[in-house]
Amino acid sequence: MGTNDLREGIETFTAKALYQKVATLKGLQLSTDPTQSLPMKEYELDDPLLAVIEAGGIKRQPRPDCRDETFTLLDQNPKSAWSASSNYWNFKFREDKAGVFDLQISPSVKLCIDTRKRGIILTPQAHGTFLSPANNLTIFRMFKILTEHDAEAPALAKELAASDGEIVVTWTELGLGGIRKASDLFREFSGNKDALWGLNTHQRIFQPDPSPFNQKDEEELFVIEPAQPKLFNLWQAQLEKYRASLVL
Repeated sequence: MGTNDLREGIETFTAKALYQKVATLKGLQLSTDPTQSLPMKEYELDDPLLAVIEAGGIKRQPRPDCRDETFTLLDQNPKSAWSASSNYWNFKFREDKAGVFDLQISPSVKLCIDTRKRGIILTPQAHGTFLSPANNLTIFRMFKILTEHDAEAPALAKELAASDGEIVVTWTELGLGGIRKASDLFREFSGNKDALWGLNTHQRIFQPDPSPFNQKDEEELFVIEPAQPKLFNLWQAQLEKYRASLVL
């Protein structure tokens, strides 16, 4: 067996490729960071929209400490205030218009593989133009307010707004039911023996490489269920070839 017996994009997928499959399914465009989408839309926070946001409990906070050079929207929900810097947006003046704040919010989506949930989690984001919150609940509340007020919001935004703060696109939905990390499969193959892990770290005898320590996160390898026995056979052949080289 050769190292090309497992076909990339058919039997094996990198994490980056899986993110792209979800993006295609859900109508997203990914940024240069494959775990982050580009903005789905941009909202100018004019007075009517600010009134809607305020009615939802995210209100302007006076900032005498900043000499009124900062426009702050603070989430009033007490469940959101888990740290002093987590539940507000700051906006600065626009560079092209003196005295006018750059008030925009851009909803997007964060993607994260979760093997326990057997798929990829999509989490709403709502970034401003300067400083945005770290609190997921605050971010979700803004995302939900903007989306529910917008009759023309993208379908995925509506789906996320109707959720409890995240949705999961399962491997089955992607036509990849049973797909698993190569690193988890290698633990089974090796009986979780440190010696084989160490051997691969120093000698790199196993291909496809099962070690996440040798890869960027986006390059981590996943193998579809029908190809997993083939992968075990491939690794076994490589191990036997290595042992034979020691005898010689």
